[in-house]
Amino acid sequence: MIAALENHVFPVLTRLSESKHLRAMRDGIVAILPLIITGSIFLLFGQLPGAGAPDKWGPVEQWLDRTSATHLIFQWYVVHHAIFLIPYLFTMKLMALYAAFAVSAALAKSYDLDPVSSGLIAMASMLLTVVPVNGAIPIEQLGGAGLFLAIVIGLISAEVYRRTEKWNLIKLPDSVPPAVVRAFSSVVPMFGMVTFFWVICHLLGVNLASWITRLMQPIEKLGDSLVAVIVISLVIHLIWLAGIHGVSVMNAIFLPLWMSYLEQNASAAAAGAPLLYVTSHPFYQWFVWIGGSGATIGLCILLLISRKKSLRSLGKLAIVPSLCNINEPIIFGLPIMLNPIMAIPFLLAPTTAGVISYLAMKWNWVHRPYVWVPWTLPGPIGAWLSTGYDWKALILFAINLIVTTLIYYPFFKQLEKKTEEGVS
Repeated sequence: MIAALENHVFPVLTRLSESKHLRAMRDGIVAILPLIITGSIFLLFGQLPGAGAPDKWGPVEQWLDRTSATHLIFQWYVVHHAIFLIPYLFTMKLMALYAAFAVSAALAKSYDLDPVSSGLIAMASMLLTVVPVNGAIPIEQLGGAGLFLAIVIGLISAEVYRRTEKWNLIKLPDSVPPAVVRAFSSVVPMFGMVTFFWVICHLLGVNLASWITRLMQPIEKLGDSLVAVIVISLVIHLIWLAGIHGVSVMNAIFLPLWMSYLEQNASAAAAGAPLLYVTSHPFYQWFVWIGGSGATIGLCILLLISRKKSLRSLGKLAIVPSLCNINEPIIFGLPIMLNPIMAIPFLLAPTTAGVISYLAMKWNWVHRPYVWVPWTLPGPIGAWLSTGYDWKALILFAINLIVTTLIYYPFFKQLEKKTEEGVS
């Protein structure tokens, strides 16, 4: 089976992941992650228990002396908590605007063009797609809802820049500094792209964002389904078994969709509305890939208590990275890659965790993730923060850990038996 996948499936996926345009999409989205993390942190700050309603403090208010500084701080926070959401509005809520710049810059860089000029063309074009309402720009179109339009504009902007740059319509003397030459080389594509979107969106009144949204609706619904969770999990880990970084390959295809889910969930949470999507990126990060791809933190625990010295040594080496979701020491050191014994639990464990987590969140037993937190945090903390302080996320994480450990156990015991008799 692995041989057939290596010969027919993996080469196609690898070529897709190495495509300049898909790499630009992936690299552009990754480039704006610091903005998303910053916005997510301020979103958490603006939604601490008691935000907007002192009765949400529970017994805390009774424990505090009403004349104490802490109580005064709580009172101030209830009135002013929305101030903490301002950085969120100017970072995460403008995700599409930043993504247009980053995607275009990444593609331009792959063509050895000036990335800043290309990014500015895309950013100006993206802004032109937004039609003001009563003199104000609706910020919603520049968030997650406009992410796919931003990606398209980013790619088109870089391609237009690449083609017009060859024309060299504006000739400058050799004595002109290179920075000035690069700036003038972007005048034609900038004028062309801005004029095009001005005509389409403002003179003709075409709502491109609405068109893209309608086109993407079937994909969005399918991507947030249980079937998608199962298929994506199996494909990612099949790719890993061949020695290729499965998450990197699938990120090139699905990361924009997962980030769109994340921003729309964050917007709903900030507005106090129900969250629409289960499978935003933190869903996979904190509830499927626990301890890294393959949900291997349970396997790492089994290695630590193995009766074989060599396996215990590997467990000691891998436990700290696994707690921070880095499991290459196990994948390549055990190894799991191309290992027929460990291949089955490596596929089953994360897929089972994904099914359990999806159902728990779809049935609203656990809050759906809407906060992006750094992926190197220990798993329970990341799960708790990504769901907005939902303590039930800790229980779900523990259930997934127990289930995945049990899945690995019989295969781990078989691996122990096959360990060389000379190693004790």
